[in-house]
Amino acid sequence: MIGTTLLVASAAAITLGFLKFAEASTMLEVGVCPNATSVADLDLQKLSGDWFHILHFPSEDEPFTSCTHSTYTYKDGYLELIMKGRDSSGKSITRDGVLGKLLDSETEALQLDVDRMPPLSVWVTYTDYTSVACLYSCTQFPGLRADWAWAITRSPRPLVKLVAHCRTNLTKLGVNTAKFERVPQRASCHKRNKS
Repeated sequence: MIGTTLLVASAAAITLGFLKFAEASTMLEVGVCPNATSVADLDLQKLSGDWFHILHFPSEDEPFTSCTHSTYTYKDGYLELIMKGRDSSGKSITRDGVLGKLLDSETEALQLDVDRMPPLSVWVTYTDYTSVACLYSCTQFPGLRADWAWAITRSPRPLVKLVAHCRTNLTKLGVNTAKFERVPQRASCHKRNKS
């Protein structure tokens, strides 16, 4: 009887802990992660420069809700990252981080480490380097997954067909792109973000 009680109590504690994680991640859902890979021979140096976030899967882990803009600077095999944007209250925020290749990754996964956000394995599933890049991340738990995705472009007002490349590419991987939300990129955003 005591063993059964301990087993039930342990299962309840694990379930409660998992439910707290579920509350913190707006992307948690039933399922497994798709087999994502980065583009062949991904060239981090060519990803250097300015990128505007056009679409993303919203998440409590990511505080940016509008005007999101990233600058990647190539440094000795990895990218230094500065993300600027606004949170839901309109307050300007900045996060620093790094994006680099994971050693011995068969899927060409990158590791994204950004201040005050959990580290993520990220795949660049499509890019032409000059106008658009599609990034995807997925973390799997027994029977559940949490995923994130971004469509970033070199222009704050890209052609619709560029963003469609990301939707099409991720849909082919089995990602539910209906979760994408637009990241507002008003003209006033970029006057302030040029610093």
